[in-house]
Amino acid sequence: MGITHCPLCIGLAVLSAVRFMAHLTMAVQLERQRASTTNYPALVLSTLFEL
Repeated sequence: MGITHCPLCIGLAVLSAVRFMAHLTMAVQLERQRASTTNYPALVLSTLFEL
């Protein structure tokens, strides 16, 4: 039995993927915002890896 055994499971899998992409988008936007306020690339990378 796979993930496609019922429409509810398919919907939950799609919703989970959409939420993951939304969180990833917010993290990238936050990183870009912080990168524009600082001139230190090493600091920007360390902030990204702390997430």
